Amino acid sequence: MWFIDKLNIHQDHLEPLPIIGSEMVIRVDLQTGEQLSESPKSKLLEGSYSSKIEIRCNGRRVSIRGNPSRWHRVDNLFGFTTIAQCIVVYNQLLRQYGIPQFTPSTNFWYRQGEEGSKVQLVSDGAVIDHIDFTRNFSVSSGREVTFLRGLSSFSMGKGKEPYLYPNGCTVDWYKGSTVQYKKVYKKAFDLITHKSKRLKNTTDKDKSYYQKLIDFCNDLGILREEHSFKRPWLKKKNLCFFGRTSESDFLPYLNDIENAMKRLQVMKLDYETIAEQLIQTQVVNSPQSANATQAVAHKWLHGCILQKNSQFYVHKARLIQLGIDISIPHDITKMPPQIRSNTLIEVSFVSPPDWYRMPKTHSLGLVA
Repeated sequence: MWFIDKLNIHQDHLEPLPIIGSEMVIRVDLQTGEQLSESPKSKLLEGSYSSKIEIRCNGRRVSIRGNPSRWHRVDNLFGFTTIAQCIVVYNQLLRQYGIPQFTPSTNFWYRQGEEGSKVQLVSDGAVIDHIDFTRNFSVSSGREVTFLRGLSSFSMGKGKEPYLYPNGCTVDWYKGSTVQYKKVYKKAFDLITHKSKRLKNTTDKDKSYYQKLIDFCNDLGILREEHSFKRPWLKKKNLCFFGRTSESDFLPYLNDIENAMKRLQVMKLDYETIAEQLIQTQVVNSPQSANATQAVAHKWLHGCILQKNSQFYVHKARLIQLGIDISIPHDITKMPPQIRSNTLIEVSFVSPPDWYRMPKTHSLGLVA
């Protein structure tokens, strides 16, 4: 069950609109004293449970940044499943300011950008600048950190190496990228981290509910998978136009972490040789091939620098099926990938329990 977390969106208008922001920034040429431009900074809207959304209008462009699935909610373990639902939340805020709502794109045309830049496809509707897709899965209680350590041994995309946070509760890829970003983290740890801020001035009922969420995540060993797509990527894929883009259009780009999890074998207890695994799993057919690949794996385990020739990629393709990625330097602090166990850590995707407070698009007021 995929749902939408963060959503940044804007729409340009031909008619002049009221200025909305927290303060005006004016650029002035210090040599001539000429005013070059003026632009408002975003106005921060604060909702209940420490939820926040930013809104801005410079007189022509209306922009909103935030997490509609968290607006006026104590948590967002599960959120809105469609872009349209998120837009309803944002449009409720726009109506309170008396400015036009976000509308689907119906007409498209090409516009010449600044001198030397490429021609751009533009529309008459709202444009998505950033969107996060996320879902939850269970790895059983107490096995979250072990699983994340194993997952952090896999590169993503074109050699994008993982980063395992020092606390062991988060692993991410594409850190610092202006194109996309992916991560998996322990949800109970995240809920506990934000607990005091979200529960400030709340009722005992809300506090009891929040603790129930933490217990639910701990009992199932819930990890959160998150994919962030940013403006350059959305424009390149033509997935930035609200009304023309559907949630299903993103599905082909949401499977790389799941593919890594399918290859991952995070196990415990007895060691067996890599050559035996290669033969037993029918990755190779001959002991000679198995031993050759095992020799390369042993060099990798001992920190040797492997030359990336054609044979390297043959061995990499074999070993990746055992959960070993030799393109990433071996880190002895992570779960050794050749460890075996009677019990495999199984992954199952999680649906909301009956008592969970699902998000609603009505009665979402504004707290200034």
